[in-house]
Amino acid sequence: MNYHLYPVSFKKYSLILVVFFFFAALLAWSMELYFERLYGDLTRAGCFSERDFGWQVAQPAISPELFKNYSIAEADVLVIGDSFSEARIWQTQLVSEGLKVSTMHWQDFKSNDTIWGALRSDLGQALRSAGFKGRYVIIESVERLFQKRMKALSGIHQPIGKTEHLLISNPHPYPQRERVSFNKLNGANWGINTLYNTLKLSWIAPKQLQSNFVRAVSFEGCQLFSHRLCQYAIFTDGDFSKETFNAIDNVVAINKSLQTVAIQAIWLIVPDKSTIYLGYGQLNEHPYQNIWQSFAQFPELIAPDLGAAFIEKSRMVKDFYLPNDTHLSTNGQLYFGELVSQAMGKQLKIKFLYNVARSNEK
Repeated sequence: MNYHLYPVSFKKYSLILVVFFFFAALLAWSMELYFERLYGDLTRAGCFSERDFGWQVAQPAISPELFKNYSIAEADVLVIGDSFSEARIWQTQLVSEGLKVSTMHWQDFKSNDTIWGALRSDLGQALRSAGFKGRYVIIESVERLFQKRMKALSGIHQPIGKTEHLLISNPHPYPQRERVSFNKLNGANWGINTLYNTLKLSWIAPKQLQSNFVRAVSFEGCQLFSHRLCQYAIFTDGDFSKETFNAIDNVVAINKSLQTVAIQAIWLIVPDKSTIYLGYGQLNEHPYQNIWQSFAQFPELIAPDLGAAFIEKSRMVKDFYLPNDTHLSTNGQLYFGELVSQAMGKQLKIKFLYNVARSNEK
């Protein structure tokens, strides 16, 4: 049988192009209607829809002047922290009380040659050499990365390394979420993968869904979160692969180094999101060690039990952690700041009573 191939006419070719671009535009328009501006590091990295996982409860606004960051030499309080501190939201509680707070990210801390050069021998002396004259150093780290950082600070040659900066922290948090066209921020590849994940969660309803390094876990969370698909919660996969905590000796050594130069350390280990909502060590690959219980065995260490405090508060405040993110909401951050203020106030009171007792002895 002979087949004769005839060239496509210009009219027919043009019609094919018009139909193709019409359906492409229709698809893009439909996705713009469905998807929303990306706010969360987990929705962006894991290709999950903001429409399904975006927070709905409005967050409080904070006065911009409370976000002021002082130099190390000016500061009463030096914060060494990660993305939970980088946006300086919880620190606004201390600033509102008249304290001068300087915040350094772990990466900034490592890049400071004055501090890092002297760090291997003595952290306390390194901070004094860098010009810090204050009384308090707050060392903050998310639970899953705390052990690695402590080994780096205490002289074991394990570099702090690059930690996740999934999104640039916004120093002025959004009180409300906004809708914008998805293709201005996300991209077509993200949209296709997100459609696939949305369909799978809606129709197949798996117990867990792995997408990049984000994991959706079946979860009865409608009393705890405001997002539409509240029968699921999403977490970073690092929550489930952390090693068993065994660095308390490193912490004690660092604490002693700071005390020798009259610096009081306050240790803030921020619980992983999975710790708060799934329970201590659930789904973790390694045996779980409660860090806050380890701290409690050493009276010289000041470390609020954020695990217990956050679990309790998360059952009273919807979206305590953001449903689309690894981080605390603004409400959660402000509560965090209250706990830090209380811990510092307690220490000031102890010091005052100690000085009074010594005066009476004389």
